[in-house]
Amino acid sequence: MFTLLLMLQAATADIVIKGKRLVEAQADCARGNCTPLRDVTATIALAESQFRDGEYLKAKRLLAAAVARNKDKAGSDPRPVAALYEAYATVAIHEGDRDTYRSAVADQVRVLRDHLPADDNAVVLSSITLGDMWMKLRDYRRAQNAYRAAEAEARRRGEDRAAVLAGLRLAALDMGVGKKAVALRRISALEALPVAADPEVRKLLTVMRVRAEAVYTDRAKTGDMADQAGDGAGGRQLLVWEPPYDFVANSDANYLSRAQGSADPIPRTASEQDGVQWADIGFWVKADGRTAEAEVIQASAGNRWAEAILPQVEGRRYSPIPAASVPEEGSYRIERFTRRSDYTTPIGSLVRRRMATNGFEIVDLTNPDAKPRPAS
Repeated sequence: MFTLLLMLQAATADIVIKGKRLVEAQADCARGNCTPLRDVTATIALAESQFRDGEYLKAKRLLAAAVARNKDKAGSDPRPVAALYEAYATVAIHEGDRDTYRSAVADQVRVLRDHLPADDNAVVLSSITLGDMWMKLRDYRRAQNAYRAAEAEARRRGEDRAAVLAGLRLAALDMGVGKKAVALRRISALEALPVAADPEVRKLLTVMRVRAEAVYTDRAKTGDMADQAGDGAGGRQLLVWEPPYDFVANSDANYLSRAQGSADPIPRTASEQDGVQWADIGFWVKADGRTAEAEVIQASAGNRWAEAILPQVEGRRYSPIPAASVPEEGSYRIERFTRRSDYTTPIGSLVRRRMATNGFEIVDLTNPDAKPRPAS
C-alpha cells in the first residue's frame, strides 16, 4: 500500500502532510470536506503511520471508514478508490482478517475493471492481482487459474510484459509444488518472447531461472548460482534465493493438520487469543548481493521469534549490481514481518478470535527516498 501512496502523492504535489497536520487533514476529510483523491491520500498516509507503529486494528478501522465514504466515488475516481481497497487489503491480511482481505482485493479489481479502459495496464494486471490473493490464501488451484487467465488475456492483447509477469508467477507456483522441469520449460517459453530482449525483463527471467535451478541445491552452491543473475540494467536488486526459517511453532502443526482435514493436535481453547505479533528487521544488501548486519529494529511486546528471523535474512542472496551503483556499505532495507494469523472459533467458545498460524506476512518499509544509514 505504501507504493500506491507514493503514486497518489505524485498525482498532486500539495498532498504531502505529516504528523499532527496529517491527523487534522484526515479528520477534515472524514467530515466530508475533501476530494476523493485527497481523502484517500491522507487516509492511506495516516494508516501507514499507524501500521508502522503496530496499531493494526486502528489502521484497519480507519481504512474501513474511508472505504464506506468513498466506495460510491469509484466512477469518478477509480484509481484512488482502488488504491484505498488495496491498502485496506494489505492491513487486513497482516492483521489476520482473511475474509476482509479477500473481499477488499475483489473490490479493488472490480473497480479497475468496471471504470477503466479495458487496455489500461491496471486492468490487464488485475487477474494477476487476483492470483496473488489466492496464493496468499493458499488456494493454489484458483491462483493457477487466475494466472493462466491473466497470461492468456495479456497475450491476446499483445501485452507481452504482463504475459511475462503472469508466466513467472505460474513458474513460481510450479516450483513450489516440486515441478522444476515444468517451471524451466515455462521460463524457456517466456525467454523466447521478443520482450525478453528488454534488460529489465531479461533480469526477471534470469532471476527466476536461477531460482528454479537452485530449488534442489545446497546453500553453498545456491550462493554461487546467485551470481548468474547478473547485474542487469541497474535498479533494485532482486531476491534470488533465501534459506528456510529455522523454527516451527506449535501453531504450524495445527495449520498443517487443518489443511489435511484433521483436528488440531494442539487444540485451542476459549481462553486463548493471540495478539498481533510483528517485528521490523533492518539489513544491508551489498553490491555482490549478499546481506549483512541484520538486526531487530523494533518489535511488538513479548515477541519471542524476532531474533530467529535474523539468520534467514543474513542467508539471503540478491542479484548483484555494479559497485558504483550503490554506496560502499550497500543499500539499507527494512522489512516488517507479521506473524501470520487467522480468525477462528476455538473449542469451548462461540466467539471468533485471532490465532497464530504458520509463516509471516512481509512488507517492505524501506523509504525509497531515504539515504542509507551509516554502517555500524
